[in-house]
Amino acid sequence: MTKNKQSDSQTKATDISDSSSAKEQPTSSAAATPPPSNTPSAPAKGDKLAKILAIIAIILSLSIAVGLYWHGHQFREHADTQLQLLKTTLQAKEQNLISAQASSNNQINELSQSVAGQNQAMAALQAQLELTEQNRKTIERQLALLNIKDANHWRLNEANYLLQLAAYKLWLEQDPVTAIALLTEADNSINNADDPHLLPLRRAINTDVQLLKSIPLVDKEGIAFRLEGILQQAESLQLAEIELPEAVAAQDNQLSADSADWQDNLAKSWRKFSENFITVRRRDGQVEALIEPQHAWYLKENLKLQLQQAEQALFRSQGELFKAKLQRAEQWVSEFFIQNSQAQAMIEDLKQLQQLEIVDKLPEQLSSLGAAEQAIKERQQRLLPSLEGAE
Repeated sequence: MTKNKQSDSQTKATDISDSSSAKEQPTSSAAATPPPSNTPSAPAKGDKLAKILAIIAIILSLSIAVGLYWHGHQFREHADTQLQLLKTTLQAKEQNLISAQASSNNQINELSQSVAGQNQAMAALQAQLELTEQNRKTIERQLALLNIKDANHWRLNEANYLLQLAAYKLWLEQDPVTAIALLTEADNSINNADDPHLLPLRRAINTDVQLLKSIPLVDKEGIAFRLEGILQQAESLQLAEIELPEAVAAQDNQLSADSADWQDNLAKSWRKFSENFITVRRRDGQVEALIEPQHAWYLKENLKLQLQQAEQALFRSQGELFKAKLQRAEQWVSEFFIQNSQAQAMIEDLKQLQQLEIVDKLPEQLSSLGAAEQAIKERQQRLLPSLEGAE
């Protein structure tokens, strides 16, 4: 574009030069006309004017060319600046487009992942719904098996609970009396059901009741009362004190007037002299080491503790421990207390209690427990055909 403007400038300069030449031609022709005789210097003035005009035309042409060149240069710089700005703008828009596309791709990926996660959640929810439906059907089936409207079902389960409680009382608490009462209550509950299918269970319960009644029971409450009586008597026991034998009488140190007894007199004098420094008294007999009176309280408390531990062993049916505690209590009463009538009676009671058998010979199992489980299974099997027909 600049070159074209320069060509136009040159063309205009050429046209101006031509026009100047054209103007000069009439002048020349005028100069060719013979001047009047009275003006001999006219040709010289015309040439000078033509030169001036030519110079002016050249200056104008150069000025126009320079101006056109400067204008074209400025226009080209402005065009280059605009073009560079346009390129920068296009690059920025292209970068923004790439970023937007990348962000869009990320959003698409996140959306795809979210959709995949939702699909997995939907699948898990569907599986959970199916499991819930299966559980619902199972519960309905179990409810149908239980046959809630049937009062005999509750009586059978009540009897089963009473049988399990009787077994607990019998084996863990060693209480056959309470176990017999629970078995009798279970038999009454089944009797109210009036169901012929439960007759084998009633037969097993009555068999267990007769078996427990035939066991010789230990009167643990009576034995405990006897131990309580012995425990109260232990407070009034008298501690045996140390009894020392009488000391041997002192020897006679009186001197004799007979000269023949000079040896005895010498021994008596020496003995009398030594008694001023050391006195020796001899006692005949054997002295046993007993407990000191200030420790009697500890002895009685330990004796009470032995009796209390024996009582605990009684209710736990620990026969060996029961006898061991009673033997130790008997030994302490015999050794450390005065053997009066009270102590002798306590020792006799302790010996009698050691001869008792405090462990009941309980049966190893109850036939009614297995019979109850069998009755429940048979009842469920009888309900299955009606349930399948309803489905």
